[in-house]
Amino acid sequence: MRRLTIIFAAFALAATPALASADGQMPQMDFANPLTGAQVVWMAIIMIVLYFLLSRWALPQLGSVIEDRQNRIKSDLDVARHAKAEAEHAVAELNLAIRNAREESQAAIAEAVGTAKARARAQSDRLNQRLDAELARAEAEIDATRKQAMAALAPVAREVASSLILRLAGKPADPERLDRALASAQG
Repeated sequence: MRRLTIIFAAFALAATPALASADGQMPQMDFANPLTGAQVVWMAIIMIVLYFLLSRWALPQLGSVIEDRQNRIKSDLDVARHAKAEAEHAVAELNLAIRNAREESQAAIAEAVGTAKARARAQSDRLNQRLDAELARAEAEIDATRKQAMAALAPVAREVASSLILRLAGKPADPERLDRALASAQG
């Protein structure tokens, strides 16, 4: 690439003297030549026509395209902002609905737990009452059976004590004294 640039520069330098006019000036700058004046006039006419074509026809069309593009971008941005606002509003509503549903479910769970605890407490109270009644009945039966057993043991104890006293002392026991001793031992 660098060699190619050097070759073109060398060719341009070599061709420059060939393009020069006889007096050493470039032909484009030779205003003594009648063609140069005509070229300058035509160049001015072409530039003026080109200016008017660009300023009256091409640039307004280009400007309207740019303006349409800016308006479309602006409207797209407005639509995007509106959609973003709606999305943020929808997210806020969704979060609120989730929070409300969570609170309602927690309240329902707490109510169900409270109801279950109350039901369990009531059932436990009923069972405790029934067990207390059965325990009281069993204690009464045990007490009655113990009294009955003690009452049944009294004649046997009297008989055994009387025979022991007779064997040990060699004489029969005093019935009143024996009754008092048995009563104090029972009671």
